[in-house]
Amino acid sequence: MWSVRALLGCAFTLCAFFPAPLAGASDDILLGRVKPSAILAISEAWRGGHDSYEPAAEDLNLLSVPRARANLDVYFGSWCGDSRREVPRLLKILDRAAPSDLRVRFYGVDRAKKEPARLVRRARIERVPTIIVSVGGREIGRIVETPKSSLEHDLALLFEQIPARP
Repeated sequence: MWSVRALLGCAFTLCAFFPAPLAGASDDILLGRVKPSAILAISEAWRGGHDSYEPAAEDLNLLSVPRARANLDVYFGSWCGDSRREVPRLLKILDRAAPSDLRVRFYGVDRAKKEPARLVRRARIERVPTIIVSVGGREIGRIVETPKSSLEHDLALLFEQIPARP
């Protein structure tokens, strides 16, 4: 019995000299509804992607046109390189365009894209980021993983399908 106690004592002493590394924000997987401030706090790379991106002014003008109420749901992985590139850019675009009738929600998903299960299943998420534009519960379109041209241009094309506000 004494040898087990001695071994445990040595183990505790060694742990004091070699503490486990603290988990940084970039190690955390964000799940469920997430605030934009938490997204930019994931790591310096996420903040830098936001700060350095300059969206095209012409597309920002199209995104700023008053339209009918719409939803923009963004499914992303805090662990995902494509999300790290596109989601901070999207935040910058939304900051600049400031569409007033747009309800924006961000949802973090796990690596397997299985959790949070109800949200992932309902939105049919297979790859991230997935950005879904909908009006009145009807999906207008989505951008999956990588935009075809630029994020702001692809968004502007989707926004043109939202009816203009009367």
